[in-house]
Amino acid sequence: MATNRAARRAPRVLVSGEERVPGLRRRAVEEVVARAWEEWHGPPGAAVEVAFLDEAEHTRCHAELLGDPSPTDVMAIPYRDPDLWGEIIVNADCARREARQRGVEDRQEALLYVAHGALHLLGHDDHDPVARERMRAAENRVLRS
Repeated sequence: MATNRAARRAPRVLVSGEERVPGLRRRAVEEVVARAWEEWHGPPGAAVEVAFLDEAEHTRCHAELLGDPSPTDVMAIPYRDPDLWGEIIVNADCARREARQRGVEDRQEALLYVAHGALHLLGHDDHDPVARERMRAAENRVLRS
């Protein structure tokens, strides 16, 4: 029964560029977004695009879309339209670099960024210490479930 509910709620996840992160599989990206949707009641059947870009591309997008020319790890661009609820744009180079610094697998760091982006699309915020703590707990919940 729970599986049927989850299937009805699951978003349509469109993934591109996942080959830029060693060991990352499209299915894992889809599952992380779907878990966030199930846990935080995302709109059923909404489309979410997840793109993995190199750092130069990502930084250009950051400047064009958000007016900030500095590099960042992930962007979540909400549209709130069921045909395209939003985009999660991951800096694949940053994920690989941070993975090495943290001693985790590249795919693990990239999936953290996907979870973070999905939570932003669902209304989570991390702009102050309390909200950041709630976001970290939500990320862990998505990645562990």
